[in-house]
This record gives sequence, C-alpha cells and structure tokens, in this order.
Amino acid sequence: MAAHTEISKKSFKERCDMSHTYKGDRSRINTIYFDWQETPEGRGFKCAVAMDTRNGTKAELLDILYHWICQSEAPPWYVRYKYANEDKDRFKCPICLNF
Repeated sequence: MAAHTEISKKSFKERCDMSHTYKGDRSRINTIYFDWQETPEGRGFKCAVAMDTRNGTKAELLDILYHWICQSEAPPWYVRYKYANEDKDRFKCPICLNF
C-alpha cells in the first residue's frame, strides 16, 4: 500500500467512520472504516480495522489505522483489517463483522 504522508491527523480523522461497534460473545469490537468514495468502478470504503475492546481503545485503533495508511506500518497481530486493492473492491459496512 502506498503511504499517504501528506495527510494531517485531523484531515485523516475526518475521512474515517468511527461509529461502528460490534458485539462478540463476551466483548465488544470497535471498527473504523476509512476513505468512502463513489467511483464508476465501485462505491464504499477503501480499508477498515477492527479490534476487541479488551486489547485497546478506539483512539488506539485510530492511531494504528493512521500509522498503517500514512506510514506503511503493519497493524499488530490482534487487529483485524480489510483493504480494497482497487476501486471495484470497495466495500460497505457489514451488519456483522466478517473480516
């Protein structure tokens, strides 16, 4: 993935959808979706990260996503992620977490 080093943290956060929380068996899972676009090839988000609330807060998850997108640092092993390589692969928020 190409790093987007020119994005400030504030403008990055404005491009995120952080309103999704999923419920697991015994915990909650915070999810952040990034870069919604409608293109001729596809409509949806470019990438998403998800983390169990026992492993960290939503603010920590936002930092992980920011470092992944802007500095090409791979997310830790306990963070689930999804990435659309091309615009035709963009995705919408699922009803249940499936990545």
